[in-house]
Amino acid sequence: MTVILGETAGGAERYRLTLGAKTPVVKSPRELLDYIDENPDELLVVVGAETTLKAALEIAKHFRAVRPALGVILVRQRLEVSTLSKAMQAGVREVVSADDAAELLAASKRSLEVSEALADKQVDATVIRRGKLILVFSAKGGCGKTTLSTNLAHVLASDPDKSVCLADFDLQFGDVAVAMQLEPTKTISDAIRMEQSLDLQGIQSLVTHVKPNLDVLMAPLDPADVEFITPDLAQKILRGLKDSYDYVVVDAPPAFTEVILRAFDLADRFLLLTTLDTPSLKNLKVTLGTLAALGMPRNKWHIVVNRATAKSGISLSDVQTAIGMEISATIPDSEFVPIAINQGHTVVELQPGHAVAKAFKRIGEDITGGRLMMPPKKSKSKPETKRGFFGRSKKSAG
Repeated sequence: MTVILGETAGGAERYRLTLGAKTPVVKSPRELLDYIDENPDELLVVVGAETTLKAALEIAKHFRAVRPALGVILVRQRLEVSTLSKAMQAGVREVVSADDAAELLAASKRSLEVSEALADKQVDATVIRRGKLILVFSAKGGCGKTTLSTNLAHVLASDPDKSVCLADFDLQFGDVAVAMQLEPTKTISDAIRMEQSLDLQGIQSLVTHVKPNLDVLMAPLDPADVEFITPDLAQKILRGLKDSYDYVVVDAPPAFTEVILRAFDLADRFLLLTTLDTPSLKNLKVTLGTLAALGMPRNKWHIVVNRATAKSGISLSDVQTAIGMEISATIPDSEFVPIAINQGHTVVELQPGHAVAKAFKRIGEDITGGRLMMPPKKSKSKPETKRGFFGRSKKSAG
């Protein structure tokens, strides 16, 4: 019912003495977001005095928007008028002194009563789908992020009972539409005019339907739109996608932008892609260092080596030694991959029995925790008409 955000062991134990020894404790705002996502029945967050006021207010604003029934109580060393005013504006229920255990207990009781009343009126909120978000990232371009993203989306969509959305968040140079040869009649740019009123129905209007359980959210056509896609808007879109689909695969740009940092916050798994060359490995080490500095949970880090069979003079054991982590998955090198891309298909569509397709399948099964049935090989007898990159219709036999 209650969770404590206590960034120091001493502070956390002090709050536990007041609220109960079994009250769960998280040590960072990012861990708190994950905990609340995984525990939809929680009704109260107690933010310890060790957390900065800025971070505490961001937490309150966030939950006021996405979980109105969830109360936030702020503990401070000193009670100042300016703090009380800012807290009220952010949606904090109450602010109490760190030295007043009795008032913390009373404030928690009052907040829980309010939350229980609100929760009774918002029963529908508990049945909203909360899908998994998989972020595909590499700090170096050309490692195969889009190839992994598109193939993984198709693998996950091979389960007819699950819905999948592939979101192209490389907002300036996104290639998903080109790789899948889709006509971008609607893109993420259409969300800009709906920013203040964007709901699940509005988010659904942004996606392009590819097949019964696979949709795609395409990157902007006009690079000038990128500056209007704010981190808050991106976060709202991603949360809406998680509430609408069982799996959301995000193809990220090779950079730690503010938008992508929000995606990292919301992601359930990071697929960190590299290839067997020195520049890629250097950028992977930088990525891991950055994630560690940002406090991103390590259980979400999954290293994927693309073109793992390429003869480069660097072995998989060299990679593991260099980064100090185990490799989660490998994808073999193959000349068939660019052939599939040029035909506007994924490898798993054209050759589900191919070694590369099997590698994508293993990654998908690791995510779902179960066996996935690969889609049947595309028939050569019934070629499909698709829109080519240069705007001409062409026949693709698969």
